[in-house]
Amino acid sequence: MKADRIRIKLHKAFSTIRVRIMLITISVTLLLSGIITLISYYLVSNNLRQNLLQTSEIRLSFVCSSIDSNIESVINYIRSCQNSRQIQNFSLEDDTSDNYIKREAHDFVTDTYASNSSLPTHLVRLVIIGKNRKDIVQVVEASNSTGKVSSSGILALPYFDQLHEHSGQSLTGILPDPFYTSRPILMLPFIHSIQHPYKADEIGYIFTEMSINTLTEPIHNYLSETNEQFYFKIGDYLYQYLDDTLVPCHDTMTIAKTIPYTTLHENTSIQSIYNKETGEKHLIIAKPLMMEDWTVMVCVDENALSKNILHSFLLILLIIIITASFIGFTLFKFLSRTINVPVNQLQLRMKRIEEGDFSRDSSTEWDHELGDIGKTINNLSENVLQLMNQRIEDEKQKKDYEYQMLQSQINPHFMHNTLNSIKWMATIQNAPGIAEMTTSLARLLKNISNGSTILIPLSQELALIQDYFTIQQYRYGGTITLSVQSDDDSLLSCLILKFTLQPLIENAIFHGIEPKGTAGNINIHIFRDSKGDVHIDVCDDGVGIEPSLAQTLLEQNSAAAPSSFFKEIGISNVHKRLKYEFGMHYGLSINSIPGTGTTVTILLPFTRSEESYDQITDC
Repeated sequence: MKADRIRIKLHKAFSTIRVRIMLITISVTLLLSGIITLISYYLVSNNLRQNLLQTSEIRLSFVCSSIDSNIESVINYIRSCQNSRQIQNFSLEDDTSDNYIKREAHDFVTDTYASNSSLPTHLVRLVIIGKNRKDIVQVVEASNSTGKVSSSGILALPYFDQLHEHSGQSLTGILPDPFYTSRPILMLPFIHSIQHPYKADEIGYIFTEMSINTLTEPIHNYLSETNEQFYFKIGDYLYQYLDDTLVPCHDTMTIAKTIPYTTLHENTSIQSIYNKETGEKHLIIAKPLMMEDWTVMVCVDENALSKNILHSFLLILLIIIITASFIGFTLFKFLSRTINVPVNQLQLRMKRIEEGDFSRDSSTEWDHELGDIGKTINNLSENVLQLMNQRIEDEKQKKDYEYQMLQSQINPHFMHNTLNSIKWMATIQNAPGIAEMTTSLARLLKNISNGSTILIPLSQELALIQDYFTIQQYRYGGTITLSVQSDDDSLLSCLILKFTLQPLIENAIFHGIEPKGTAGNINIHIFRDSKGDVHIDVCDDGVGIEPSLAQTLLEQNSAAAPSSFFKEIGISNVHKRLKYEFGMHYGLSINSIPGTGTTVTILLPFTRSEESYDQITDC
């Protein structure tokens, strides 16, 4: 019971307009806040991601430019050696005891080496080898100098032929210097050909060991301000920059896929790199270097990106919540003032009307839709007041009419008493016809004068018809007859409207039998159908009527025959009275054949009377 009471209270609370407005306002506010938050999160995350990637791309471009500059200085030095007359002379000459040509070649490479201050950092060693000589010309820092370097030693390197076949390319990746073993020196080996100045012949080789400082130095300077991770892809080898050196990671790091992204430079791409050891994926920005198949990649810190996005999202969410709360509160106050206050006044107005105050209240007639409702309520209350006054006036007139009807009953009673006196005089004077006709007329007048009951048993209605027909039978000299047939005597207790059959009998006499000029018969047949409704067929063998006229008799307010004793009780009147009393399904129907006769059927619901009446037999 307590739970039911709580449920009823909650139902009443949530059914009020105030609460509905509040719930709708909150729902709309939350929905809009959610939509705005999602859109803002999407836009901000995309914007932050775009900015971070573009910033990283710009930084990577600076790093690549610096590395390319370092590589270019080494390549230019090698090309100058390839095109040097002194180097070409050294390569063309056979072994000799004259060291003049060798000194010229050595002076060229050392002078050129010394003129470029960046070469000592980017070049481990450069060795000139002539095909026809066993000695070499070498330029190397003193700290890296070793006596193990020889032309035969270089030519015997396992990767010499591969590098010689692909001149100017480093296909071996990063290797330790094979000639310096006291400490590991990582370098990138290259082989360049020395061509004959006048022929397309190869006369020597330039063996170059490029220091990894060429790649790591720009990153070292760059990482002083960032904590990004750098990777190098050199041919088929992948290296990660760690602690100023390059560590192979081709066994654990693989390029997963290239991600669609609008880069600032055409040759820049965004890729996803996969770490087999940790199972993590990172976004990297890849940019190629000037060397073929050399690429620098920077790993974007997605954790930092996620943190930035989260912070931005929380800030946006806080702003949206505050803004939405303010808008929701303002909207609620506005709706409350615009709707709740007028609704409360309308409820008070209806309460006063319920208590009997039907006076007009102009304070509820605002200049909006609820004001129109207030105007309608005021108009309705005034109409109700007018109807009440009219009803009081009608009741007063009804009392006056009842008094007048009471007075009018004096004449029928006086006529009834007079007709009884005539009846006794006719009996005394042995005139039975006059006595019978007078008795029938007296009973009719009695039924009229005492007729306050609307519904009467069918047996009583048939008795009234019998009195009416007796008078008409004397009038027509006995040329008309009336018979009554009932399939079940219990049907005689069915209730029927008073004076229903009389207009039908009268129309059968005056409009059916009389026009044909011969004797006629009227038959009343009473029976029930399968649905339980009562049918009363009034059949005559008169002249009949056209089908179109039969329908008109039911629709038009036609009166009874001019000579009718019961004025203004026509067939259409009887039809409407039956429908009003029993329902639209019931009433009259006419079936007539011109020259043969007419059958008028009365359809009634079977409603038994509470009293017993004498049954009428065939007349």
